[in-house]
Amino acid sequence: MYPIAQLINAALEPTSTNGRTWNVNERLPRTNILEGEKDYRLEMDLPGVRNQDLDISVEDGTLTVKAERSLEVPEGYSSRRCEMNGKMSWRRSFQLGSAVESEKIGARLENGILTVTLPKSEKSLPRRIEVE
Repeated sequence: MYPIAQLINAALEPTSTNGRTWNVNERLPRTNILEGEKDYRLEMDLPGVRNQDLDISVEDGTLTVKAERSLEVPEGYSSRRCEMNGKMSWRRSFQLGSAVESEKIGARLENGILTVTLPKSEKSLPRRIEVE
């Protein structure tokens, strides 16, 4: 299976690679999966999440992104209608395969969008062969 197909399949499955079903309170963040010449990119929609609310890890070839956000009613206000209050959690895992250099993965959070850069391994990059 092609590496990008593995990423897409992982994005569409509601369970992790070890068969664990996600907690009902955890949401799957909306995610774009992009492929460039030298890397893949994951763009995740994580509104209201700060850097310190994120936990990104790679274990046994699986990239896992976890995030939490808590919003409470400010002091001096009472709740009339609250659709965003309380704790919200996101969690998503992706099977990386051998096409990704897991030691060089980088992440940036800007304006509620998490961008994870997954550099392609040298062996997965196209190579031009010179003719003598």
